[in-house]
Amino acid sequence: MRYLVVIGALAASTLLGGWAFDRQGPYCVFARDFTNCGYPSWEACLAAASGTGGNCRENPQYVGERRPRRRDDRW
Repeated sequence: MRYLVVIGALAASTLLGGWAFDRQGPYCVFARDFTNCGYPSWEACLAAASGTGGNCRENPQYVGERRPRRRDDRW
């Protein structure tokens, strides 16, 4: 019974919450060994890059939050 509860909780959290590591930020650290595009601000990117020898750039694949269209936005 516990097994089913654990499986159900994992399935619900995956389906409802999405994957946390799948989210991309607007800034990336590019280093020789890796690339990480999970930084929400330029300052956070610079702080992470300073310890790795990498550099920061804007994420070319980042799409920001989209606001829902209102009905009167058409014209």
